[in-house]
Amino acid sequence: MSELLPSIASLLAEAATQPPMDPSASVEELRESADAGVLALHRFVRGAADGFAPGLTVTDLVVPGTGEAAAEGVPVRLYLPDGDVLDSHDPSGGQLHIHLHGGGWWMGSIATVDPMCRELAVHLGMAVLSVDYRLAPEHPFPAGLEDVLAVVRWARSQPVEVGSRGISSVTLGGESAGANLAAVAALRLRGEGDASLRGLWLDVPAIDLTLPATESVQAYGSGFGLEVAMLPLLGMWYLAGCEASDPRISPQFADLGGLPPVVLTTAEFDPLRDQGAGFVEALRDAGVEVWGSCHAGHIHGSSWLTALEGYDPEWYDDVINRVASMHA
Repeated sequence: MSELLPSIASLLAEAATQPPMDPSASVEELRESADAGVLALHRFVRGAADGFAPGLTVTDLVVPGTGEAAAEGVPVRLYLPDGDVLDSHDPSGGQLHIHLHGGGWWMGSIATVDPMCRELAVHLGMAVLSVDYRLAPEHPFPAGLEDVLAVVRWARSQPVEVGSRGISSVTLGGESAGANLAAVAALRLRGEGDASLRGLWLDVPAIDLTLPATESVQAYGSGFGLEVAMLPLLGMWYLAGCEASDPRISPQFADLGGLPPVVLTTAEFDPLRDQGAGFVEALRDAGVEVWGSCHAGHIHGSSWLTALEGYDPEWYDDVINRVASMHA
């Protein structure tokens, strides 16, 4: 076991000085406060200071939704690197990575992961599409999942143009709750006979919402950025009466055979670390091609803070290269 990255330890110490959550606050107020905390971390993303050169074209779009989202659609944000980057990384054209933000299914947005997606687009050298799926408790399961599925189907079946290139290959990923949605969306598509996804990137995924008392939960469940004591409430908001062991909610309980290749990244001081490691083994047992890596010295969700002092960029670049290789 290593030690916490000193810069991350400093962030945790600063967070510990903040006032606790106000139990009388509304969900909207709590969400605004939580999102503000994430927005304050944007300065720690590599490339943020220089505008993520080379240039990006960033466009907000609305994808046709289904069910209750049919009228308003699903907001998305498209990041398209400039031509030189596309030509060097994506000579055949049309490669797209769809990203799903984290936030416990109740917070987060395309704004909270904007610098992450800009960096992804530059370093992947391909188009990135960020999804503003609906959030609980206003929109519990399966609303967010249905939004994700609508976006994936739109990207792979419509004559979508990324610059002057149509979509030829799609990968899907996200962090935490977003990784959960990516996994269950891939399972749903597989069940429908849709094999269009080239791969998944699951970062610090929430795999089992029954929250087993693993070693990492007991060791890092408080004071390490993700408070396990809050998870039952968030689960209640998201589940809205559904069983946490439902494989549409907790992919740990699903038949995993037939999924596309998976890159799964965990963090050493994350209470969900053992869930992720267990899922790597479950995927292997199901015959799925999977590559897993644990980010030493990091906490839940800190891997995207690539400009933190002491951050090892080789780890991140290796992950990105593995995601990009899924499109080959």
